Amino acid sequence: MKCEVQNFIDGVSQTFMEHKRMRNCQMLEILNKVRSCDCKHQRRLNHCRMLKSGRRKPASQGWLRLLIAACFGLLLLMCIYMVHVARRYNHVRAYGSNACGSTLFYSYTDCDVYY
Repeated sequence: MKCEVQNFIDGVSQTFMEHKRMRNCQMLEILNKVRSCDCKHQRRLNHCRMLKSGRRKPASQGWLRLLIAACFGLLLLMCIYMVHVARRYNHVRAYGSNACGSTLFYSYTDCDVYY
């Protein structure tokens, strides 16, 4: 059986905890309503919420997506260049100059044509 003083202290501490929780919720609502130009407080609040919820996005995920996109872009550019080189080769083959087509490092002026 608890004494009256202990019950009173428990009630007061519970009241303070409830008011502290309510004050935190109200502060979050006020900060969400405040409009700011750089919104750093929004990012900071979202970061704190993510840390509390336990699901944090890895920092390397953004760089990984960028790296994959860059690799696919490079592959696409290489494919386009190879189609261009094949087209130039076929054009030169069909219209003369002994099938000496120019590429990126091998221009028309470097081609030796013997008669």
